[in-house]
Amino acid sequence: MRVKRYLKDNIDEQTTIKNWDYMDKIPIFLRDIYKFYTMKILGNQCILLEIIDEVPGIDAIKKHINTIEQITNEQIVFYYREITRYRRKSLIQNKIPFVIEDGQIFLPFLGLHLKNIGDSLEKQISTFTPSAQMAYLYFLYNKETVVNTTEFSKVFGWNTMKSSRALNELYNAKLLIYEIGGKTGRSKYYSRISDPDYFQKGKVFLNSPIKKIVYVKNEPKNSLIAGLEALSELSMINPPRHKVRAIHIDNLNKNSLEIISNKDIIEDKKLVELQIWEYDPKLFMMKDIIDTASLYVSLKKENDERIEQALEEVLRENKWYMD
Repeated sequence: MRVKRYLKDNIDEQTTIKNWDYMDKIPIFLRDIYKFYTMKILGNQCILLEIIDEVPGIDAIKKHINTIEQITNEQIVFYYREITRYRRKSLIQNKIPFVIEDGQIFLPFLGLHLKNIGDSLEKQISTFTPSAQMAYLYFLYNKETVVNTTEFSKVFGWNTMKSSRALNELYNAKLLIYEIGGKTGRSKYYSRISDPDYFQKGKVFLNSPIKKIVYVKNEPKNSLIAGLEALSELSMINPPRHKVRAIHIDNLNKNSLEIISNKDIIEDKKLVELQIWEYDPKLFMMKDIIDTASLYVSLKKENDERIEQALEEVLRENKWYMD
């Protein structure tokens, strides 16, 4: 944990944080919400709770504290990797101790208070993380989706923490809204904002999925038509002189590819231009072609008026673009 290093460097070099070994004493429902650590700081022993499921509300947190304190007879401290200004204020008002990965701390039982820094999650983002971009594309193509963190984690096979971060990133970019519901009455159910705002507001955060481009003699298995060839399939623009394909980086080693690096050979022969992608292009594919939004972001920096016009033509075919 970064917070452990921060506490050792700035508060107490003897600080220790270890896994807590008595989980069998804790009710099962709390084990599903928190990961338990034992922390020793300035000679004080306490239980550090890392939230791994849906973030509980303040009332629920108070109940959880009472339950765990009765079992452990130790001070409870919450560990957040990131936190909103609203949640931070609520914790302080209710005198609930916490530490945050970036170094903010509020440990009133030790007389330690947080440093005054920015608003963490609520600061403006400039680009999506890869997981947030995947989440963005999923909501783009599944307009009616209403999902909580646990349900969304099953879409890409992520853990709940990764899903929560991706959803929070879209929420803080004002692309998602949520309502509280579920059996426990504390689960956030996310849905996206309406068209065309969702694409128009989100496109500024999109990154090209292409990590690198190589040239190969043969078209790899399970690859999709991409780049200018995909654009030519969907518009009136002329196709390139060579095939263009996209493949997920994890599938690169599954194909026996002969990568050509000699520039003269690349120029003289009609090789396959192979785009190596950050995420699997097949997740959002259209038949054998990459999805429209990923095509747009992979070509949007091309300084060619014909490409810009062709991309506009392709985008206009989608309801989420101009609906």
